[in-house]
Amino acid sequence: MKIKVIIIFLLVFSIHIKSQNKQQKWTAGISLAGAMYTLDAGKVLGSQLVFQVPRINISRYMFKGLSLDFGFATALGDTQTYTTFDGAFRFDFGQSNYNVVPYILIGASSLKGKVITSTINIGVGNTFWLSSKYGLNFQLIYKYSKDIIQSQRSHLYPSLGFVYSFSARNLNPRIWQD
Repeated sequence: MKIKVIIIFLLVFSIHIKSQNKQQKWTAGISLAGAMYTLDAGKVLGSQLVFQVPRINISRYMFKGLSLDFGFATALGDTQTYTTFDGAFRFDFGQSNYNVVPYILIGASSLKGKVITSTINIGVGNTFWLSSKYGLNFQLIYKYSKDIIQSQRSHLYPSLGFVYSFSARNLNPRIWQD
């Protein structure tokens, strides 16, 4: 097990591929997502996890590691109604030129459950660029909702999916491109 962790760590932090940056500004993604509620003395209606397939998002690199991201997802085939429109600013710590791009985000959502509710979102994520156009993205968001709102409680919102870059990445960057 230790060997696997070391190998994964070395692969993740040693390979460099271009990702979303000032030359490659637009990406789109499709994910599996879910709203994860904590059970609290029976106050949660419906299931503890509300699956959302697909979650669709589009991102645009703005400047200096900052990207603007918009997403949409709805629960299909679940007993609980949950549709979300998300907007967030993502900051990638200047790592946008690498194949592993960790980021933090802050944003807001408009959720439609029984009624329309707003949340404030904070989160973390990581995009693993597998090729010049395709990547794998993991994201974990905490959606904060005031306690006085009974229709929607604060919850975690993880997602896992694929990312596509609209312009190909240069896999062999030149010194003058930095």
